[in-house]
Amino acid sequence: MTKVADVYLDIETSSLDADSGMVVAVGYAVEAKNPQIMFVQSFDEERPVISQVFEKLKNRNVVTFNGTYFDIPFLIARGLKYDLHFPKIETIDLYSWAKRFLKLQSRRFHEICTFYNISHEAISGKEINELFIKAMSGNKDAEERIVTHLYQDVKALQTFHQKIMPLLANYPPPNYLVDSRK
Repeated sequence: MTKVADVYLDIETSSLDADSGMVVAVGYAVEAKNPQIMFVQSFDEERPVISQVFEKLKNRNVVTFNGTYFDIPFLIARGLKYDLHFPKIETIDLYSWAKRFLKLQSRRFHEICTFYNISHEAISGKEINELFIKAMSGNKDAEERIVTHLYQDVKALQTFHQKIMPLLANYPPPNYLVDSRK
């Protein structure tokens, strides 16, 4: 049986691109524990939040959903802006696995969760950005909405990973962060 991942990771951002947006919040859970959420309260807090995330991920197995294409490159780009260097990790990207092994109409995380009866609320990137603007202006309800959504995302990620874990030993996801030149 496959080892349970060390860290589950999901991020919320104010844009799809790191040069026009920033990290809004980071959700992570160590193994099967409850998710922890780090919310960026101000523009000055982005650097310390990213630094803390890099410390949490260092030398760990990291489970994401589309993390090799979004979360990790976004964190790398924003970290480099602050001269922070992304740590060495191993990844299990459940999106890559779903794309390769699940014949579903949609491989969007919300649709997968709906199909497998995993509790998950869809929220658009546009809505996250609007909530973040309100939160930066002191609106605690907007901040709480982002935090609650991210908490639910990480819980759903844990649940989906647990559901497919028996298959991962025989059908591993591709690891795009491993140097393919070896």
